[in-house]
Amino acid sequence: VSDRLPYPEDAPFHEAVFLRCNTEHHVMSIFGLRDAPEPPKDPRAPRPGLHHFAFEVATFEDLQRAARYVKEHGIPLQGMRSGGPGSQLRVYFWDPEDNMIELFWAMDHVGWDGATREYPPIEPVDLESFDVDAWLSWKGPEFVPSPAGTRAG
Repeated sequence: VSDRLPYPEDAPFHEAVFLRCNTEHHVMSIFGLRDAPEPPKDPRAPRPGLHHFAFEVATFEDLQRAARYVKEHGIPLQGMRSGGPGSQLRVYFWDPEDNMIELFWAMDHVGWDGATREYPPIEPVDLESFDVDAWLSWKGPEFVPSPAGTRAG
């Protein structure tokens, strides 16, 4: 277990638990529903089962391009966020079968001691106007651009 994220009383989830099997902050997240509701009529509503699939992209620019593509092609955007356990930048959208997809970049890594950093609150962001350089200076040297001009992470 890397981290636990309690949700407010009015949220459909009571807690998320973030699990790792290597140095990435998490490779699986488990979200506990407050109540086991009747099957929802809206396939995008919180429900038992798979919450979302997540895929890592190589660069911040790749994440921006993906967000642009989603918007330009009318794909239902669920949100763009920073903060929370793992402190990665991410974009969420719905695929044609109403599965939520997450694309993320620059997730925290966990060292030999198993300690994770205190994470900032989850916040919506606009990846087009996001100050990635300021964020990277907070994030740490492992995510700063390499001499070749590409960002590590």
